[in-house]
Amino acid sequence: MLEIPTAFYSEGHQLVGIRHYPEKPTKKAVVLCHGYTSQKVENKRLFVETARELAQNGFMAFRFDFFGSGDSEGEFRETRISHNIRNLKDALTLVRKMGFEKIGVLGISMGAATAILTLLNESVDSLVLWSTLPDFRKLFEQYAGSTLDGTLKQLNVYEHDGWLVERGFVLEALSLDIMRSFEKLTLPKLIIQGSGDEQLFRDGFEALKNVAKSPAEFLMIAGANHTYSTVKHRQELISNTINWILKNL
Repeated sequence: MLEIPTAFYSEGHQLVGIRHYPEKPTKKAVVLCHGYTSQKVENKRLFVETARELAQNGFMAFRFDFFGSGDSEGEFRETRISHNIRNLKDALTLVRKMGFEKIGVLGISMGAATAILTLLNESVDSLVLWSTLPDFRKLFEQYAGSTLDGTLKQLNVYEHDGWLVERGFVLEALSLDIMRSFEKLTLPKLIIQGSGDEQLFRDGFEALKNVAKSPAEFLMIAGANHTYSTVKHRQELISNTINWILKNL
């Protein structure tokens, strides 16, 4: 299999990714969207392993760093969800220009939320969501340990787990409704969640079930945490994902 470092531009900024090609030519591709504070490798190389498995099963896989993450241009504190959405749209445009005709998107956590928000106005053929972030306000209030109104008035820049986050990022994110956007998606969808993840994400998984339009499949992986950090859980996650994509892309 061939793996090619790839640079492309989005909003005038250079983004960096890796394309994984199968041994035989294909017109099918999957674009991978990493989570918040992560990058195109993901925890314990989850995206590397997933991309290589996709290539072994006949798909071109493209994993890339959003603006301000990994090897891409920009500082993390400058990131916005609107940048991520534009980055994903430009990645999809790049893949189409390469001649791929059937395209799927796979996202984890905030990358899953980005995929949902992007695909509301962008057409692809299938969608896989892992550990989907369901609600920005609930996430930020969990981090803050309180309601956001007072916190937002106090600081222009926050530190979260060693990362600087600007107030503008939070304010923009609060204007976006992940669940309502997901409810409108009619393409084939696979939603996977770990039962060992935080309550916010487990509750979100159930909420997604309640609003999903067919076709949609839901899978809970027993004991798995947010990033599927054990070998067993990664194998279960990836094998179920590959099997579903083979049928739906």
